[in-house]
Amino acid sequence: MVLIAAAITVPVYRRLGGEFVPPLDEGVLLYMPSTVSGISITEAKRLLQLTDARLKSQPEVARVLGKAGRADTSTDVAPLSMLETVVVLKPPEQWPRKMSPRELIGKFDAAMKFPGVANTWTMPVRGRIDMLATGIRSSLGLKIAGPDLRRIQEVGIRVEELLRDVPGTRTVFAERNNDSRYIDIQWDRGELARVGISMDEAQTAVQNAIGGDNVTTVIRGRARYPVNVRLPRDSRDNLDALRQVLVGGSAGGDPVPLGQLAAVRIVPGPAPMRITSSRK
Repeated sequence: MVLIAAAITVPVYRRLGGEFVPPLDEGVLLYMPSTVSGISITEAKRLLQLTDARLKSQPEVARVLGKAGRADTSTDVAPLSMLETVVVLKPPEQWPRKMSPRELIGKFDAAMKFPGVANTWTMPVRGRIDMLATGIRSSLGLKIAGPDLRRIQEVGIRVEELLRDVPGTRTVFAERNNDSRYIDIQWDRGELARVGISMDEAQTAVQNAIGGDNVTTVIRGRARYPVNVRLPRDSRDNLDALRQVLVGGSAGGDPVPLGQLAAVRIVPGPAPMRITSSRK
């Protein structure tokens, strides 16, 4: 059974004199496009540069600042598939023509059309409050929970198809919770025993070669920068290269290629899932 729970965030209005006052115009927009969960770091960087350049070319924009991935903090769990760009606007009197915030977002959204990318627009302060309150990064969202990740994804895709036809909907995007890609290493324990390499030594060799190891810290004033040592990119950017990583040798024996000791492959895996939508 899959349980569907809706969590909806709406702009916070303040009642004054019998009327509702709209939220404060921050003068800054937050552009948060979403794409496939299996996107690589290189492709996320390329997409971020492309979107930032197109936003910067808009005559109403003063400057942009984009981010891909997560910051080193527990309050920012953004995956690579979600970009964030702060769009600082020029004073309205410098715009080619006067527009409301909704009209401006509509103009930007029409210019920011990329294959496989769903756009979300908000403002930095408002967006942060919405995300902290509900975990949803747009003004309208649907959370899906259940024990079966494959079934959750199927329901999410179906809901995405249904919401796309709702009048007033600009974009709808269901995160594919099972489409992330991971490197899976299945060790051959018999082969490890034959060559005299312990499981701990084998795991450590892979961890240091691929993920790296922080060997020291550079101190510059109040800033601290860890120094990470690992294999060069061309020695770990594909499965054939990874299979040539040498394991063992610390006890005096000869190191052995990883491909001789384990099956190395790429497998699909789970990722956090959200459905976000924005309205016209």
